[in-house]
Amino acid sequence: MGQLALTRLDGRPCVLVGQDRTQTKPMGPAALRQARRGMNLAQTVGLPLVTVIDTAGAELSRAAEEGGLAGEIALYISTMTTLTVPTLSILLGQGTGGGALALLPATTVVAAEHAWLAPLPPEGASAIVYRDTAHAPELAAAQHITAPDLHASGTIHHLVPEHGTDTAETLALAIAAECAAQLTANHSTPPRTTSTQK
Repeated sequence: MGQLALTRLDGRPCVLVGQDRTQTKPMGPAALRQARRGMNLAQTVGLPLVTVIDTAGAELSRAAEEGGLAGEIALYISTMTTLTVPTLSILLGQGTGGGALALLPATTVVAAEHAWLAPLPPEGASAIVYRDTAHAPELAAAQHITAPDLHASGTIHHLVPEHGTDTAETLALAIAAECAAQLTANHSTPPRTTSTQK
């Protein structure tokens, strides 16, 4: 289920789009439509768009496909890549499938150190290739899906270290501070102007 908020990250105003992992229903067409409303809001009010990726993947059902899931993913990617406001994606934890990939193509990508991103979970890839799940670690390593690997390849621009003493709150604060710093340093929003030309 999608979540949309007009908020501040460490004092920096933005439009925030993400998923509620407390909900058992996976990301469906309606959630992606709501996320696109967030994009339109960000564009209208001239604020940065921030997306949070922490999803086990989009809904896999006949109803989702009939509801236009594939089309919504394509529309989301198309809309996000043509926004003129600053965009920032946060890879917070698990990033699986088309739903996660749709939220990714921002101008700046920040990730928690232990996050990962893949079109399929390693177990699913192993089941397809080897017809078992025992090869999941081997495929994960070969596909370079971890945040440090993605950072090395340039897919992720900034890593937020995770420590054994971190709590959910301290990690969230560290990520919010990093995102605010990136928005301030690299994405200064120009003042909105009104044209008098006809």
